[in-house]
Amino acid sequence: MLRIGDFSRLARVTIRTLRFYDEAGLFRPARIDPGSGYRYYRADQLTALQRVRQLRSLGCTIEEVRNLTASPTDSQRHAILLGRLRRRLMVSLARDEQRLKQLDVVMRSSKGPDSPHDLWSVEELPILPVNVAFARDRVRSLGAEVEHMFEAVEALVAKRGCRAAISPFLLFHDMEYREVNVEVEVCVPVTPESVEACGGRLVPGAERAACSSFIGAYEQVPRVYECMLTWMEGAAARIAGPIRESYVRFGANQVGYTLPPQLLASDASMYQTDILIPITSA
Repeated sequence: MLRIGDFSRLARVTIRTLRFYDEAGLFRPARIDPGSGYRYYRADQLTALQRVRQLRSLGCTIEEVRNLTASPTDSQRHAILLGRLRRRLMVSLARDEQRLKQLDVVMRSSKGPDSPHDLWSVEELPILPVNVAFARDRVRSLGAEVEHMFEAVEALVAKRGCRAAISPFLLFHDMEYREVNVEVEVCVPVTPESVEACGGRLVPGAERAACSSFIGAYEQVPRVYECMLTWMEGAAARIAGPIRESYVRFGANQVGYTLPPQLLASDASMYQTDILIPITSA
């Protein structure tokens, strides 16, 4: 048995870290003396400690490390947990790449990013038709009202068991961007055979659309739209149908329903949103 000071030198971690891991339930001493309270470790615990430190260096939360170390490495649960971690790291990488692009624009201009069209890329792509359950209304503002609409439709779709594993989206039926008194339609994808049963419809696609994507909080949306409209002006194009915001990764209450895990993000910095604007030649 090694006392905590000797084990910390052998493992090259601080005593404070070992105490923290113990209190968090991540890495326990082999024995704690009931009289003195001294922690003792075995040399063969080094491998387990290295595993905890590796997971923490990968960005795992305390709970994630606890779940991973409690699961056999060859189990399905362990593979699922690692898959979730990988998806989160990929989103984080994409977010950092976007920040680098924005930083490059700032560095190229002594005045900073005056031209929003330099910050987000825009490309022309088709939009595919989608079968959805929907709710349409004119809302006072974009926020809580729209969230409640999505929650209600998701709960209805879950009750009927017809949810398709596709990102939900929001249609703007006003032909210009506005933040108040907005006519919107929330759309939750459903399986083709269940459209009639859930009172849904087929949202038509478009042969041509200006498309852009961003990662992070929704506060970026106005500037992304400005970027896209600048691109459309240069492409001699005009809006030809309802604008679509597709929520690739987002947050949700999931009260009364469960969403596919690949659609969910734990915080706003990991949200991913696609904006699609049907276009035609001006």
